[in-house]
Amino acid sequence: MEKIAILCDFDGTVSVDDVGNTLFQTFADPELSGPVIEDWKAGRISSRECLEREAELAHATRADLDEFAGRCQLDPYFKDFIDFTRKRGMEFVIVSDGLDHYIERMLVRNGLGDIDFFANVLHIIDDKLQVSFPYYDLRECQDCGNCKTHHLEQYKRQGYYIVYIGNGLSDRCPCHYSDLVFAKGELLDFCRIADIEHVPFTNFRDIEREMVQRFVLNGADGYPDAEAL
Repeated sequence: MEKIAILCDFDGTVSVDDVGNTLFQTFADPELSGPVIEDWKAGRISSRECLEREAELAHATRADLDEFAGRCQLDPYFKDFIDFTRKRGMEFVIVSDGLDHYIERMLVRNGLGDIDFFANVLHIIDDKLQVSFPYYDLRECQDCGNCKTHHLEQYKRQGYYIVYIGNGLSDRCPCHYSDLVFAKGELLDFCRIADIEHVPFTNFRDIEREMVQRFVLNGADGYPDAEAL
């Protein structure tokens, strides 16, 4: 049986909305934070600098952020998808260029607190926010705060077949090194322009159906028979 590792973006992929972007829209002046986002999307600043500047503009207490995270939703089919991967012994890890604070709280609230994830770290001091970057510049690349391709390579070295799931700008690099890419949003546009083989998706039910076809029904020896979807 082939070893499969699924690496997955969080904001706008596992979560319904871009939680990080909404967080700063909520707790920072949009007139000040908006140009920062535009500079990042245009490639004038890195995602690390973008997060640092947004954090400087925001003011929120830990209670404010906990209440905010409590209102944010996961993809309605995500939990079923995790059950699917676990039944078949697939590795699953979240790789996010967002913030650990809301990721952890959203996962725990949905009974998924045991999912491994790598993200940038939010520090809350009274109502001031700071971000640190434990996974920055690990491949001599300074585009992202969290180097997703670095995490991918750790699984690649162990002989895993790599499935990547994403929707945004920070997901572009790991797509070049993945065996199977699921894409939507800006990542879907990028894959089409860059001629990267990919499977479009809307939600995790779409991904589960495609993986059943590829790994359960069509000759992935050792996997249990497909369950009705």
